[in-house]
Amino acid sequence: MINFEESVRLVCLQERVRSATYHEMRKNGHHKSSEGHVSLAFNLPAVIGDDRDPYWSLEVYSYLLCPHGRSETWTGRSAAEVIAQGEVAIGKWCMSAEMEQFGERMGINDRDDGIGDPVPETDADDGMPF
Repeated sequence: MINFEESVRLVCLQERVRSATYHEMRKNGHHKSSEGHVSLAFNLPAVIGDDRDPYWSLEVYSYLLCPHGRSETWTGRSAAEVIAQGEVAIGKWCMSAEMEQFGERMGINDRDDGIGDPVPETDADDGMPF
């Protein structure tokens, strides 16, 4: 059983994946089945041949965002531990899409440097940006 805080963290994690996925799908509109699937499980090892203690696992499937294939799985001794591992990784997965979305909301276009100030034009005489 996971507590309310862990449930909220898990839902927030999937919402980050969902938002970044929709953003990426606007650039590449092909439908990806199972995209954004999140699974939290309590695992009891096999009776024979597995001497591990019970453990938790978090799996996130994201063909569009996962840098190591189509999904990634984190394991640990508690739900909180694996959710924390997922939050760190998902933060990295979603960063580019979130920054692009932020730029769109702020009205920053392709010529901007991402900080909010337009990239200066170069002077035609010497090529310097002043």
